[in-house]
Amino acid sequence: MPVENMEEEGLQKIPDLGISQLKFQIQHLDYKDEEKKRLEDDLKNVIKKDQMGKFYKQVCKDLKWPEDKALTKELEEANKAHLKKLEEAIKDAETNLGESELREALLAKAEYLTKIGDKDAAIEAVRKTMEKTVGLGNRMDLVFHNIRVGLFYMDHELIRANLDKANQLLEEGGDWDRRNRLKVSIKKVIVPRR
Repeated sequence: MPVENMEEEGLQKIPDLGISQLKFQIQHLDYKDEEKKRLEDDLKNVIKKDQMGKFYKQVCKDLKWPEDKALTKELEEANKAHLKKLEEAIKDAETNLGESELREALLAKAEYLTKIGDKDAAIEAVRKTMEKTVGLGNRMDLVFHNIRVGLFYMDHELIRANLDKANQLLEEGGDWDRRNRLKVSIKKVIVPRR
């Protein structure tokens, strides 16, 4: 599904599918040296800007880039510091605030983990957020978030599982907007069946 279509549907740009597309282009398409260097610089710049520590390590592995240890350390320290603040907000919400504030704190952590490219931790954080989410629409938004994560990593199993979850939630009475969003997702996303 093209990035712009999901954004028109109101979903946040987390993760940014353009980053995944850029990585794919570098990895699989044949460019002249100067064009490839420009694309690589663009990818490195967005990784630095968004402090994508976990994603940077994966990119180095997948694209066979030499890992810049100083950059890795800088990104990891920034990620650790931000995650510490998010954990403090979660603890504060658990002890001093209500369920909706706790849900928002958990969601902020899930979105941050997604943004920095920590796929497994992001999926786990979404699961924890889902446990604290009562509204059907909000639960569907979390499922759509996981579909987007699946698209970012080309994880067909994750996409398929979350499309199934979205269909189940719709049967419970999803609203018109999310029903249409799922329809568009199913029509636009080509997920190979086994």
